[in-house]
Amino acid sequence: MPNTYNYKEYIAKDSEEVFALISDFTDYKNFLPGCIKSESISSTEDFEIGELEFNLFNKQYSIESKNYKTPTELKIKQMKGPFNNLEASWQVIKKDKGCLVSFYVEFDVPFLLRPFMRQALIDSFATKYINAFIQRAE
Repeated sequence: MPNTYNYKEYIAKDSEEVFALISDFTDYKNFLPGCIKSESISSTEDFEIGELEFNLFNKQYSIESKNYKTPTELKIKQMKGPFNNLEASWQVIKKDKGCLVSFYVEFDVPFLLRPFMRQALIDSFATKYINAFIQRAE
């Protein structure tokens, strides 16, 4: 059974600037906790393939993803990585003098890790990463 995390928040910042921050995954190594590498592997007109590497709990994890970008949405699909499956999306919609930011992720972990995937732990990790994006936007 897949795990999910959903987030929505209004940010009093320009929607294009916020979306540029979110969609520039090559900069993640400069502000995401535990991210030690973030680079573009290849790109086409339709998508970009990127790799993120994290050092968490003294272990390194690498995620390669295919990223589809429109002017207001970034869809992410894991190609290689620690999850059996991972799909996520960011959406940034202009609203009033700021923007509404939405993030959704659905993932499935290997069988041996399932007992550790409590929703409270997922929420804690996700909140930590979301806060890093918000702080970077400010």
